[in-house]
Amino acid sequence: MADPTRTARADGATDPPTVREWLKPLESAGLRRHTSAKRVGGKAASLGRLLREGFPVPRGWVLDARCFTELVEQQLPPGHDLATLIRLSGTKAGVDRAARARDRILNEPLPEALSAALLALWQAVEPEAPWGLAVRSSATCEDNEETSMAGLATTVLGARGEAALDAAIRQVWASAFLPRALAYLAHAGVRDVAMGVVLQVMVRAEAAGVLFTAPPPGLGGEHWHAGERLVNATLGLGAPVVDGAAAADTIRIARDGGRVVASAVAQKRRALVVGAAGLEEVPVPEPRAEQPALGEAALRQLAELAERLEQGGKGPFDVEFAVEAVEPGGEGSRGAALAVEAVGPGGEGPRGAALAVEAVEAVEQAGEGSRGAALAVEAVEQSGEGSRGAALAVEAEAQRVWLLQVRPVSGGGFPEGGGPDTIWSRANVGEALPGAATPLTWSVARAFSDRGFREAFAALGCRVPRGARLVANVHGRFYLNLTAFMRIAAQVPGLSPRALLSMSGGASEPLIARLAEQSVGVSRRGFFARLPLTGPRLLLRHARLEREVAAYEGEALWAQRALSELDMTLLPDDAIGTTLRSVFLLLERTGTRMLHCASASLASHLALCKALERIAGRRASARSASGEAHLDAPAGRAETNVEHLAQVLAGGVRELDSAGPGIELARVAELVMQDRAARERLLAGQVMWPRDLPEGPARDAYARFLEAYGDRAVREAELATPRWREDPSPVIAMLTASLRGAPGDPERALARARALADREMAMLETRVPRLELALLRTLVGRAQRYVRLRERMRTWVSRVLGMLRRVALDIDRRLRRLDPSLEPGSVFFCTYEELVTALSSGRADVGHLVRLRRAEHLRDAARPDPPATFIGRPPPLVLPPASGVRLLGLPASPGVVEGRARVLEPGASALDAVGPGEVLVARTTDIGLSPLFLVAAAVVTELGGPMSHASIVAREYGIPAVVNVPGVTLAIKTGDRLRIDGDRGVVERLDERGAPSSPGVVAGGAPGSGAEPLAAQPG
Repeated sequence: MADPTRTARADGATDPPTVREWLKPLESAGLRRHTSAKRVGGKAASLGRLLREGFPVPRGWVLDARCFTELVEQQLPPGHDLATLIRLSGTKAGVDRAARARDRILNEPLPEALSAALLALWQAVEPEAPWGLAVRSSATCEDNEETSMAGLATTVLGARGEAALDAAIRQVWASAFLPRALAYLAHAGVRDVAMGVVLQVMVRAEAAGVLFTAPPPGLGGEHWHAGERLVNATLGLGAPVVDGAAAADTIRIARDGGRVVASAVAQKRRALVVGAAGLEEVPVPEPRAEQPALGEAALRQLAELAERLEQGGKGPFDVEFAVEAVEPGGEGSRGAALAVEAVGPGGEGPRGAALAVEAVEAVEQAGEGSRGAALAVEAVEQSGEGSRGAALAVEAEAQRVWLLQVRPVSGGGFPEGGGPDTIWSRANVGEALPGAATPLTWSVARAFSDRGFREAFAALGCRVPRGARLVANVHGRFYLNLTAFMRIAAQVPGLSPRALLSMSGGASEPLIARLAEQSVGVSRRGFFARLPLTGPRLLLRHARLEREVAAYEGEALWAQRALSELDMTLLPDDAIGTTLRSVFLLLERTGTRMLHCASASLASHLALCKALERIAGRRASARSASGEAHLDAPAGRAETNVEHLAQVLAGGVRELDSAGPGIELARVAELVMQDRAARERLLAGQVMWPRDLPEGPARDAYARFLEAYGDRAVREAELATPRWREDPSPVIAMLTASLRGAPGDPERALARARALADREMAMLETRVPRLELALLRTLVGRAQRYVRLRERMRTWVSRVLGMLRRVALDIDRRLRRLDPSLEPGSVFFCTYEELVTALSSGRADVGHLVRLRRAEHLRDAARPDPPATFIGRPPPLVLPPASGVRLLGLPASPGVVEGRARVLEPGASALDAVGPGEVLVARTTDIGLSPLFLVAAAVVTELGGPMSHASIVAREYGIPAVVNVPGVTLAIKTGDRLRIDGDRGVVERLDERGAPSSPGVVAGGAPGSGAEPLAAQPG
């Protein structure tokens, strides 16, 4: 059979005449005037140049961008063309027109002659394309130094047949009308654009991924040096890497010589392939899932290709590639067999030389070219090594790298309100809302957070510049503008980037230094001028905060009860719109109140840290002379700092709302353990609702739990997420995990944190004068009080979000009644403003908007999560973790334990797999996962800070926690044996991976695990 991905022929003579009329061979793109970049788009022109320069690019064709322009002119109403929509980007009229234009593009047929050409093309290439064709965008503005539609325009993989190719082309064209694409083009100064289309034979990929020939601006550093290239790779097609839907191996390659500097191999449990029915995920056998996706031969080819691409000072580049295995029995296999024979017994003489020459010829015929020949020759030269020579020969034929796309790394737009030097971060907010938010969630979160931040800054006496963007939507993710935040906060003495980021996490030392430089010169004159007014007002507000929260709770309880008694099905549309507005306004008040409590909590914590620093500073010389233990390194723990000591002293808060779900679920587990029938039924998977349990205390306790915490959920800030009251399966999973060990005592867990705080205070009593000790006790009490209020308001945010979801679900029912073509959950793909307008006007015609925003959300959700913190543009890559056995983060909860790792994948899947005494390792510990903290021995996260909600809960439960550990979910695998040092913020790998732990096996654990911590904790 012919090679399905053989490099395209220069003359295109094999194409039928019908095809040549509409589709030009890819290798001709950019070569002549009628195939220039203005006619076929930048991506097609780039691939054509690569083909002519001898790079391995799959055979392909390009559809002229004029076809798109003609379709727009003929089928769309006036004012719906891209030039107009770019000018209207960000306006209500622009979004509405873009949605209607997209619908029209998707539903109108292509010209009959073009459809005939697609049919002829498929009939000609079908025998050579078992995986079909890839259909990609090629915008006329694309892939130059400043503009790239990467991640904004759609790519369709595995299209087979004329109908599928027809639909794929229309999907690619329609993606130009998505709001984020239009906003990007407007920001880039593009006034008009047309969309060419590239069709390429699909590579039957054994593996695929992305190569970055150099670090993007701001990402070079400890994890990725300037003299290195980075490869992200997975098994099967590259879409899970390019679109961020699966874990990827990360490999760092030296620019000089192509040596592998470091690599981290992910657990690749599933692979994306093209099956009989199209794209499908297939399970990966366990041994293969643990192995690198790329072999040495593929990595060497990538290094060589990167060097060739950057010749003449070009680059850096973002390179999408696929790796194909040469079929057994082909010329490549024959070349390998001959080369192996050449280095086998007797292969050193004339016979071996002859075989080697024949091997070189065979490999060259297989399309591997000089690279295959070189490997075959090297195999002969190393004939004395036997197996090494044979392995090189096999590598010569085993893997072939193909280039699918090559883009400048510098392409892409800046988030709204930012520029090339703006620093963005989601290290702390990612805990509340990980992943891509739906449009309704984003519109609500943006409104109440922006208003809350501004009010909190104003209360401190800070001036927020007009037009400042404090939050931004980056590919659907919630990011804070750290540059703007720090410049505003710098108006207050003591609120330095280091002080704030040491608590919230998310910035390395170089970034902290850069933020400090960006804040230099900020005037504090206005702050001091307003201080006589704002100072007393702020102190009064803090003094009255507890009463204000109590008053708010009375109002919120009344609103919650009124909504629960309301039959929304009886309300007309304008009345349900009024209900939506009232709940939204309640959410704004709730969020603002929570931020006031958070501001008071931050201020009290900083005050406590400052007091401890002053005491430590004054006693430094005395304790050095006497040999007394350092104040900032209490006995029994190694080299902790003042800030960590402040966290410990303020622990053991009691009555902490965020700790409630874990404590109550532990009590439910204890009652289930005492009821044999209930336990057996739950472990058999027969329980979902309280009615599924036998009558008794366990059933009643579970019902009370859902009544009290039914508004909670994993990823509860996302309005589209079902609450536990609607779907309690995550609760059942966590309850099942709790039953695998001995019953835990939640009261003992709470007492441990209080005892640790008391021990630290007792040690201070022996070294601190009475007056200063009284001050410390007062500050500790204030810190505990404000943390308690902050977490209480965090609980009310969850409750009001649950109320908002209930109203949204009723609106969803109305939308689907008016437009039966809409899918359930369509309401979450409208913004809050769009819903209010539609309901108040009595014309809930939002189907076109729903389809537009759903498509964009799918695009966002499939993209890789941008780095937690980045400068300027968000790079589309998975950063490598730190190499070595020790990973460093921020200490979030004290204690030292050992245990086997349990890496949690995003979402609420496999929560019941967590075993007692295991170490939870996750991107972020969503507050909805906190009940698992009482099962685990320790918690480790990539995101978050010591003052995040999950960190506070971990301290309350008395389990060690380390947060803000870059790349830990990639560096650590389930079953790895770890030592977690929550005092110093260190995660240490102790040995090779083993089987996931069983109860009582792990050294160090949580209450009820049967294991004792290495550093015994009091209580």
